[in-house]
Amino acid sequence: MEKTVKEQKKKGIGVYIPVTLVVLIVLIGCGYWYREYKKYIKTDDAHIDADNVAVSSKILGRIIHLYVDEGDTVKQGKLIAELDSNDILAQKNQAIALKNQYEAAFGQAQAKYKFDVESMSVPEVNLAKAKEDLDRAKKQLVGQVITKEAFDHANKAFDVANAQYNTAKSQLQVSKAQSVSAASAIASAQAQVNVLATQLKNTKLYAPVDGIVAKRWLMVGDIAQAGQSIMTINNNIKLWVSVYLEETKISGLKLNQKAKFSVDAFPGVEFTGKIIDMGSNTAAQFSLIPPNNAAGNFTKVTQRIQIKVSIDGTESGAKVSDYKLLTGMSVLMKIIKE
Repeated sequence: MEKTVKEQKKKGIGVYIPVTLVVLIVLIGCGYWYREYKKYIKTDDAHIDADNVAVSSKILGRIIHLYVDEGDTVKQGKLIAELDSNDILAQKNQAIALKNQYEAAFGQAQAKYKFDVESMSVPEVNLAKAKEDLDRAKKQLVGQVITKEAFDHANKAFDVANAQYNTAKSQLQVSKAQSVSAASAIASAQAQVNVLATQLKNTKLYAPVDGIVAKRWLMVGDIAQAGQSIMTINNNIKLWVSVYLEETKISGLKLNQKAKFSVDAFPGVEFTGKIIDMGSNTAAQFSLIPPNNAAGNFTKVTQRIQIKVSIDGTESGAKVSDYKLLTGMSVLMKIIKE
């Protein structure tokens, strides 16, 4: 009898121990979950992000050189691509030759204008003398000092001098107009030379920012249209985390609120940061097809708000630069509740 009681006690203890362990594990798990829930706002809808800068051509041209490849690190101002410049160079040389012709024509027009200005003195003097003679002849005719024939001669001489003066004056105006026209042609040709010089300069493309070549869209031999992206550069100098939080979780969040996060590519490493920007619209508002409920077909969906979190350091004190963070890497974000 006593032996049976002992065996039953042993069996009871054997049952209680596993149950107790299970209960403890559940309690510990619940405690951990509650602590995490109370302390953090968590989401895995987050990724590393950066400014993507498109390098595009300002002119139409065929690509003859690509000096960088995907994954290459570039510095601002580095030559990264070049377009064929032969046609533009030929047009520029032609424009320069035309400008030289206009400059030669301008020189001739200026010389002619100067000559006509100097030549005006003779018909001006002759006209002044003829007018003086005519005025005197009028008085003499009234006083019957000269004959009508002599007066007619003086009047005819005045008409001839006046005609010569008007002809010289018209020629001077023509010379001046030719000079102005030649000067205008030079200015127009110079403007064309400047345009072609700018286009020639635009055949070389330089990195607008420091960063990493994320994507090459065109290859050597392709025709680049004006404004078409040739490659995209990630400005990896300034990375952040784009976090998409449910609208039900953003209450109480504010700028500079601290956060911790891990990156799937670096397990065991916890990074630190803070909120640096909070979106003013839901992510759906800028989707390819924004929601439109005008038809009355409405299904309520919890919207998400984009939040930017800086990448300031790590919990271990290691430098962020020790880890090759790339845009698009998945992140588990924990924003610390305050």
